[in-house]
Amino acid sequence: MAIQGIGSTASLWNTVSRKAEQQQDFKSLMAKATETVNASSADKAQASTNSNTATQSRTAVQEDILRYARADAQDAERLAHDMAYSRSDICYDLSESIKTNRMEDIKLASTGEKVGDDYKRQFYQNALHVDAQRMQIYNTEKAKGTDPVTILSKMIDFTNSQSKDYLAATGWLA
Repeated sequence: MAIQGIGSTASLWNTVSRKAEQQQDFKSLMAKATETVNASSADKAQASTNSNTATQSRTAVQEDILRYARADAQDAERLAHDMAYSRSDICYDLSESIKTNRMEDIKLASTGEKVGDDYKRQFYQNALHVDAQRMQIYNTEKAKGTDPVTILSKMIDFTNSQSKDYLAATGWLA
């Protein structure tokens, strides 16, 4: 199965090597999106990390990432930073599309659901807000001096509290 996309917990392992230019472009985009997130949505994001309202509980891979982060403070900080500044993306299964050479055959890796332009447009519109809230959690907690592993944990829990549609699209669906 050919899979493309960022957003699965396994992809966190690969984010450490991302280029600085790509991070800067994304930071600019997210700065604009963050301006649209008002204090009440930030409060809701923080509340969801503190409550037990997750759509799914932590996966084994997510727990492994947290164990890895606990072993080294620098790694924990890099993982937390990268998760905060990584853009949500759709995790595709391109295997059928490659065989048929047709863009209409692109599917979600997690569910096999076909992905069209309307789906993509809706996903990215919603994901922009999720990403801005996750970034706000990171920035707020970092400003408080919160341990990077705790910040990473809060962002994972926040992401797990998103809709099943978001989790399926990004590959986070357990």
